[in-house]
Amino acid sequence: MKLPLFPLQMCILPHGYSKLRIFEPRYQRLVKESLKNDLGFGACMLDEDNKTLLPIGTRCNIVDFETLEDGLLGVTIKGVEKFELGTYTIENDGLKRGNVIPVPSWQVLPIAEHQQKYTQILQDLLNEYPEHISQYNLDNFMDLSWVCQRWIEILPISPSEKQHCIAANDPKPTLAMLNDVLK
Repeated sequence: MKLPLFPLQMCILPHGYSKLRIFEPRYQRLVKESLKNDLGFGACMLDEDNKTLLPIGTRCNIVDFETLEDGLLGVTIKGVEKFELGTYTIENDGLKRGNVIPVPSWQVLPIAEHQQKYTQILQDLLNEYPEHISQYNLDNFMDLSWVCQRWIEILPISPSEKQHCIAANDPKPTLAMLNDVLK
């Protein structure tokens, strides 16, 4: 599958939501293309130097858009599925378009009693952002994989640390990191 790519300094994963401000013509074109097709676009994190696209990204759909107070385009995006980035090209206006291969999602896992703290702290944090938490179903907070993905999105860790967790076949590396961070 070939997708237009949006390099980001932030992370979005399947079932995650985020808002973006669109001002560069190449990304305005990406938005127009994404609204016309069912595939959406690929969101790829940049490395620590903001120069290199990291190899695991997320296919995203635009679920809402608005004109912001400053006149720029604002879009709300939702993560659909992870992918592995293959080769990509750079078009005349700088828009990157990459070949991507879908990566299986983490299996839905129930939250054990000793893991409830991850859910509770996450809910407390997200309650500070009512517009954001309203996008999520409360049942999601009972899925350990979903909870770990939300933590990866919001933790202030390096892109390479996030990429290490994202590239894993399950949330175990994320749980190990959470144990260290939330002590």
